[in-house]
Amino acid sequence: MLIAHLTDTHIVRPGTLFAGRFDTLAALDRAVARLAALRPRPDLLVVSGDLAEDGTPEVYALIAERLARTGLSLLAVPGNHDEREPMAAALPDAVQLTAGGFLRSIRDLGDLVVIGIDTLVSGASHGELCDRRLAALDADLRATDGRDRLIVMHHPPFATGIAAMDAIGLRRGTAELAALLATHPRVHAILCGHVHRNIQASLAGVPIRLAPSASHAIALDLDPQAPYRFVREPAQFMLHSWSRGAGLVSHTAFVDDHPGL
Repeated sequence: MLIAHLTDTHIVRPGTLFAGRFDTLAALDRAVARLAALRPRPDLLVVSGDLAEDGTPEVYALIAERLARTGLSLLAVPGNHDEREPMAAALPDAVQLTAGGFLRSIRDLGDLVVIGIDTLVSGASHGELCDRRLAALDADLRATDGRDRLIVMHHPPFATGIAAMDAIGLRRGTAELAALLATHPRVHAILCGHVHRNIQASLAGVPIRLAPSASHAIALDLDPQAPYRFVREPAQFMLHSWSRGAGLVSHTAFVDDHPGL
C-alpha cells in the first residue's frame, strides 16, 4: 500500500503571490505533475490541510481541478487557513461536512483504513480537538476495530521546538487523543502538516510524520524568542509505504530536480 502525502499548499487567487513572494499555484502545478508521474501509482493521496490561503469557492475549484490531474484517490483534512463549507463543496469525494459542522474523511483501502480529523478553529490559527471531534474519532476507531489504521490531521499533537509555530499548535485535546490511542491498538501513524517541515515524533507510542510543505518552508529556528518566518527551501512531499509485515515506512521526496544537476 502506497500513500502520497501533500501538505500546506496555501493556494491564493491567480495572479497573486503568497506573502508577496511565493507562487503557490505554480508550486502546486509542479507537485501535481510529479505525483501524476509516480510509479508505482499511490493508492491514495492525502492532503493534510492548508490547501488554500484564500478560502474562496474559486480558489477551491482551482485546487480541485489541479488535484484531479494526479488521477489519484484523495483524502483531505482542513488546516487553519481553510474554510469548511467551500472546501467540502469542491472536494466532495475527499472530505464531507458533518451535521455537527465539522469535516470528516475516511477511506477504506482494504488492508488499511485512513481516518481524517478536523482540528480547525474558525477564525484562529491554533488547533483543537474538542469533545465532539474526539467522540467522532473514537466512533470511527471503534467501527474499524481490529483493522490497521492511519490518522490524518493538520495540527501536530506535540511541541516541535519551533516556538512561534508551537504557539499556534494543537492547544486542546492532545492528552485526550493520547488516551484514545492507548485504547485503540493498530493505529500505525498520525500524518500531519502545519509546520512546513519534516519532523518526527510520537504520541502514546504511535509515530507521527509531519510532512514538509509542497511550496515554502518555515525557518528551522529553535530560539524560543524567534518569530516564524518563511524561507525558500525545495518543495517536498512524503510517500508512506505500508504493509502488514513491515508496518509503515516513510520517505520524503523533492518535487523538483536540483537545478545544478
